[in-house]
Amino acid sequence: MIAFLQILSVFSWFILQASDTLNFISVPMDHRDPRGKQITISYTLLQPYQGQKETILLLDDPLDNYFQQGMELRELADEFNLVQIKGRHQSEVLLNTIRSSGETDWSKAYQLLNVDQHARDLEKVRKALPGDRPVHLAGYSGAAAYLHYYLSLYPEKVSSLISFNPLLFDLQKNLNFRDPARCPEAQANRFWLAYLWQAHADRLCPDTGDGDNFPFYAFLQWGFLVTGLWGNGEEDLGFKVRLFEHSYDLLANRLNDQPPSILAAWMKQESLPIWKELEKAPFSVHGVDYDKGRQFEGKVLIVGAVHDKLLSRYCYDVLAEFYPHSSLMPLRDGHALGKLRATGLHQNLIRSFVLEDNQEKIDVYQSLQEAGLLYDKKDRYNL
Repeated sequence: MIAFLQILSVFSWFILQASDTLNFISVPMDHRDPRGKQITISYTLLQPYQGQKETILLLDDPLDNYFQQGMELRELADEFNLVQIKGRHQSEVLLNTIRSSGETDWSKAYQLLNVDQHARDLEKVRKALPGDRPVHLAGYSGAAAYLHYYLSLYPEKVSSLISFNPLLFDLQKNLNFRDPARCPEAQANRFWLAYLWQAHADRLCPDTGDGDNFPFYAFLQWGFLVTGLWGNGEEDLGFKVRLFEHSYDLLANRLNDQPPSILAAWMKQESLPIWKELEKAPFSVHGVDYDKGRQFEGKVLIVGAVHDKLLSRYCYDVLAEFYPHSSLMPLRDGHALGKLRATGLHQNLIRSFVLEDNQEKIDVYQSLQEAGLLYDKKDRYNL
């Protein structure tokens, strides 16, 4: 339990400092109508922009923000132009438009807050930066999933992508991978999802006798130590849309008759108003065109946790196959990557990858190995 609490303590978020520059940019409220009404989104430069530096784009995700704040990358700000983009789900003008009738228009909520709109916002920010140059993308979980979608739209605008545990549930459904968190005792609620987010043991259920497991009841007792974990995400429209997108990826056009996972059932229930709008007046739901990845000439690094209880670890193996110049780094960690974060090596990993520094890559690899985090597929029976 002590080790788990130490991992909880490393969760952190960006706090504006004197060197940070907050910028605002106008983007179409609906990118299908680029000349229509505009909204304002913001992005933060963690240091003043310098043309000789490589640029790394980071993107907010409302689901990630609800359960865990983004990775701390501030140490990289001296070497790179770090650009942190706040999502359109924070735009009061957009939210007021969705609720203009006095009630939430759930169909409009999806149309204005979906992954496609966020990706096109990201491209607007990239173009607004000096030089209009290709950029590097770095993301975790739901934000990483956004970045894979962006890459499928604008491959020529991307130099490289480093993707930590990208939450791409459609791969799990389409390839019929089993639910990594099968536990009959679990109940469909946000606490279970939060537990799966943080868990990093091979087995979850209390009857397994897994000495490395942190029991669900203890997580409920100590989870308050994660700042903001129990926020008001249930009322956040962006949060609801992300739950719809993820549950759609897991449930739409399923090819087997097995009951949906507890996680999928809960996400659908929480986004049920959007599901009802889809049934009443069907609309297109956006997803990653993985075949476009085969056309990407840049490098891709996928860091996947073998103890991920949200997404089957085999999805990361398949995802890597879509990119001609990809590398897969499996780690003995959970979805939150708490063990990796505790070491701080994720920053060294990003630096060595973006700069293509082979010596630092070797050093990071050795450090991960010494920390017991590297997973060798040959050792698959000893997770």
